[in-house]
Amino acid sequence: MKARSLCASTLVAILGVTVLGAATPAFAAPTELTSEGTVKVTEGTAGGGESETVDPENPGEVLPTPDPESPDENTNTEQGSLVIEKTTDLDFGSVKTSANTVTSYAKPMTFNGGTTKRGAYVQWADVRAGGVFGYTITAQLTKQFTSGTNVLSGSTIDFSNGLAAAQGDNTNAVPSNVQTGFQLTEAANDAKTVVVADKDKKEGKGRHVLEFGQSSTSQNGTPGTDAESVKLTIPAATASNMAVADYTATVTWKITAAPAAEETPEVTPEG
Repeated sequence: MKARSLCASTLVAILGVTVLGAATPAFAAPTELTSEGTVKVTEGTAGGGESETVDPENPGEVLPTPDPESPDENTNTEQGSLVIEKTTDLDFGSVKTSANTVTSYAKPMTFNGGTTKRGAYVQWADVRAGGVFGYTITAQLTKQFTSGTNVLSGSTIDFSNGLAAAQGDNTNAVPSNVQTGFQLTEAANDAKTVVVADKDKKEGKGRHVLEFGQSSTSQNGTPGTDAESVKLTIPAATASNMAVADYTATVTWKITAAPAAEETPEVTPEG
């Protein structure tokens, strides 16, 4: 820019000498001048307890801390660029021994002194840099309901009325492959695929949440199902002989990046 200004002033001086007495020509002033902006991008993280919980029924808002009597909300204490951030515990209350199959539904999450209810949910985020897309979320009953040596053998957990939503300011495409209902069993390696974000369609970036069962005031999903969308089933053979105890199980949610595209091997012409 300095070289350009210097050249223009030199030209004016020469004209002033060689065209003495003539009117000095007018030179148009520049009408544009640019500024350069710089920013350095590094890959961020999600999770780690810093993220708030997106309200799956009002994605532009966040949920408060659950009530003391509500099932617990679990927050991932580890950070990552592709991470499960939140899950909720499943409180099936009390059941009695029976000659018949026994079923019980998980209690809904409650907030604001019980005036706000939500179904069980899982929240995740994808903030990987460099145009990396695609992942799979699975759920698995990795520990059957157990109390000491007592096991509720053959018991299953059914999830239904799934509703997926992106955080309110997240305009990225919501994963198109979401299982709104599935069953978890004690069978080994019986992980169920719940969400698939398509790599080629560039889905699922940012923060998303999946709720099972919606409140009576929900404008989406199936209203009034927050207390009847996660069901425990204990088969009759087990229910008739259960030991009186408090049982716990573990459901493990896992997010896995889509595999990288395989490179086509280079073919060397013969000869």
